[in-house]
Amino acid sequence: MYMAILLLAQSCIASADELFGRSSSLSLDTQEQDILSVDEAFRFSSSKESDGYRVFWQVAPDYFLYRDKFAFRAGDIEVEVEMEEGSWYQDETFGKVKVLGGLVEVLIPNFSKSVSIHYQGCAVKGFCYPPQKKLITSEKSAKNLENH
Repeated sequence: MYMAILLLAQSCIASADELFGRSSSLSLDTQEQDILSVDEAFRFSSSKESDGYRVFWQVAPDYFLYRDKFAFRAGDIEVEVEMEEGSWYQDETFGKVKVLGGLVEVLIPNFSKSVSIHYQGCAVKGFCYPPQKKLITSEKSAKNLENH
Protein backbone atom coordinates (compact mmCIF):
# COMPACT_ATOMS: atom_id res chain seq x y z
CA MET A 1 0.00 0.00 0.00
CA TYR A 2 2.80 2.43 0.94
CA MET A 3 4.58 1.70 -2.37
CA ALA A 4 1.40 2.36 -4.36
CA ILE A 5 0.95 5.75 -2.62
CA LEU A 6 4.61 6.65 -3.29
CA LEU A 7 4.28 5.76 -6.99
CA LEU A 8 1.05 7.76 -7.24
CA ALA A 9 2.74 10.77 -5.61
CA GLN A 10 5.70 10.57 -8.02
CA SER A 11 3.31 10.31 -10.96
CA CYS A 12 1.37 13.39 -9.80
CA ILE A 13 4.58 15.40 -9.36
CA ALA A 14 5.79 14.39 -12.82
CA SER A 15 2.40 15.25 -14.35
CA ALA A 16 2.33 18.65 -12.63
CA ASP A 17 5.87 19.39 -13.76
CA GLU A 18 4.99 18.39 -17.31
CA LEU A 19 1.86 20.55 -17.20
CA PHE A 20 3.82 23.61 -16.04
CA GLY A 21 6.75 22.96 -18.38
CA ARG A 22 9.44 22.22 -15.82
CA SER A 23 11.50 19.18 -14.96
CA SER A 24 10.98 17.37 -11.70
CA SER A 25 13.98 17.50 -9.37
CA LEU A 26 14.17 13.70 -9.47
CA SER A 27 14.62 13.56 -13.26
CA LEU A 28 16.86 16.66 -13.28
CA ASP A 29 19.28 15.10 -10.80
CA THR A 30 19.43 11.93 -12.88
CA GLN A 31 20.00 13.90 -16.10
CA GLU A 32 22.74 16.05 -14.53
CA GLN A 33 24.58 12.91 -13.42
CA ASP A 34 24.34 11.37 -16.89
CA ILE A 35 25.41 14.41 -18.95
CA LEU A 36 28.99 15.69 -19.00
CA SER A 37 29.85 19.38 -18.90
CA VAL A 38 30.62 20.85 -22.32
CA ASP A 39 34.37 20.96 -21.55
CA GLU A 40 34.35 17.29 -20.48
CA ALA A 41 32.29 16.17 -23.47
CA PHE A 42 34.51 18.07 -25.96
CA ARG A 43 38.02 18.45 -24.53
CA PHE A 44 39.64 21.26 -26.52
CA SER A 45 43.35 21.96 -26.91
CA SER A 46 45.71 23.56 -29.41
CA SER A 47 49.40 23.61 -30.26
CA LYS A 48 51.59 25.91 -32.37
CA GLU A 49 53.27 24.30 -35.38
CA SER A 50 55.48 25.72 -38.09
CA ASP A 51 52.62 25.89 -40.61
CA GLY A 52 49.90 27.10 -38.24
CA TYR A 53 47.94 26.05 -35.18
CA ARG A 54 46.65 22.53 -34.72
CA VAL A 55 43.43 22.42 -32.72
CA PHE A 56 41.99 19.26 -31.19
CA TRP A 57 38.77 18.08 -29.65
CA GLN A 58 38.71 14.79 -27.80
CA VAL A 59 35.04 13.92 -28.04
CA ALA A 60 33.79 11.65 -25.26
CA PRO A 61 32.07 8.36 -26.16
CA ASP A 62 28.34 8.83 -26.91
CA TYR A 63 28.88 12.51 -27.81
CA PHE A 64 29.42 14.16 -31.20
CA LEU A 65 30.17 17.48 -32.85
CA TYR A 66 28.12 18.74 -35.79
CA ARG A 67 30.43 19.09 -38.78
CA ASP A 68 28.41 21.94 -40.31
CA LYS A 69 28.44 23.97 -37.06
CA PHE A 70 32.22 24.55 -37.23
CA ALA A 71 33.37 28.03 -38.25
CA PHE A 72 36.83 29.57 -38.12
CA ARG A 73 37.04 33.37 -38.37
CA ALA A 74 39.85 35.93 -38.30
CA GLY A 75 37.88 39.10 -37.70
CA ASP A 76 35.18 39.14 -40.38
CA ILE A 77 37.08 36.77 -42.67
CA GLU A 78 36.17 33.09 -42.83
CA VAL A 79 39.32 30.94 -42.47
CA GLU A 80 39.29 27.88 -44.72
CA VAL A 81 40.38 24.63 -43.06
CA GLU A 82 40.32 20.99 -44.06
CA MET A 83 38.18 18.70 -41.95
CA GLU A 84 37.41 15.01 -42.01
CA GLU A 85 34.17 14.00 -43.68
CA GLY A 86 32.42 12.65 -40.60
CA SER A 87 29.56 10.20 -40.61
CA TRP A 88 25.85 10.58 -41.23
CA TYR A 89 23.55 10.87 -38.22
CA GLN A 90 19.78 11.27 -38.05
CA ASP A 91 19.31 14.15 -35.62
CA GLU A 92 15.96 14.95 -34.00
CA THR A 93 16.42 18.70 -34.50
CA PHE A 94 18.55 19.15 -37.64
CA GLY A 95 17.61 16.02 -39.62
CA LYS A 96 20.29 14.05 -41.47
CA VAL A 97 23.65 15.68 -40.67
CA LYS A 98 27.35 14.82 -40.65
CA VAL A 99 28.88 14.44 -37.20
CA LEU A 100 32.39 13.96 -35.84
CA GLY A 101 33.51 11.93 -32.84
CA GLY A 102 36.65 10.58 -31.23
CA LEU A 103 39.69 12.74 -31.93
CA VAL A 104 38.88 15.69 -34.17
CA GLU A 105 41.90 17.64 -35.55
CA VAL A 106 42.07 20.79 -37.64
CA LEU A 107 45.09 22.75 -38.86
CA ILE A 108 44.52 26.50 -38.95
CA PRO A 109 47.05 28.15 -41.28
CA ASN A 110 49.36 30.83 -39.87
CA PHE A 111 47.47 34.07 -39.35
CA SER A 112 48.17 37.57 -38.07
CA LYS A 113 44.87 38.11 -36.25
CA SER A 114 43.10 36.19 -33.53
CA VAL A 115 40.97 33.34 -34.82
CA SER A 116 37.63 32.54 -33.24
CA ILE A 117 36.58 28.90 -33.41
CA HIS A 118 32.88 28.13 -33.28
CA TYR A 119 31.37 24.66 -32.81
CA GLN A 120 28.39 22.81 -31.36
CA GLY A 121 27.73 19.27 -30.23
CA CYS A 122 25.33 16.94 -28.49
CA ALA A 123 25.08 13.77 -26.44
CA VAL A 124 23.58 10.76 -28.19
CA LYS A 125 20.98 10.79 -25.36
CA GLY A 126 19.51 13.93 -26.95
CA PHE A 127 21.03 16.68 -24.80
CA CYS A 128 22.52 19.43 -27.00
CA TYR A 129 24.92 22.12 -25.86
CA PRO A 130 24.65 25.76 -26.93
CA PRO A 131 27.12 26.91 -29.59
CA GLN A 132 30.67 27.24 -28.22
CA LYS A 133 33.44 29.71 -29.05
CA LYS A 134 37.19 29.51 -28.42
CA LEU A 135 39.77 32.16 -29.31
CA ILE A 136 43.33 31.51 -30.46
CA THR A 137 45.73 34.43 -30.66
CA SER A 138 48.74 34.28 -32.96
CA GLU A 139 52.16 35.30 -31.68
CA LYS A 140 52.16 38.24 -34.13
CA SER A 141 48.73 39.32 -32.97
CA ALA A 142 49.74 38.98 -29.31
CA LYS A 143 52.83 41.14 -29.90
CA ASN A 144 50.71 43.71 -31.71
CA LEU A 145 48.28 43.79 -28.80
CA GLU A 146 51.11 44.26 -26.31
CA ASN A 147 52.52 47.20 -28.29
CA HIS A 148 49.22 49.09 -28.45
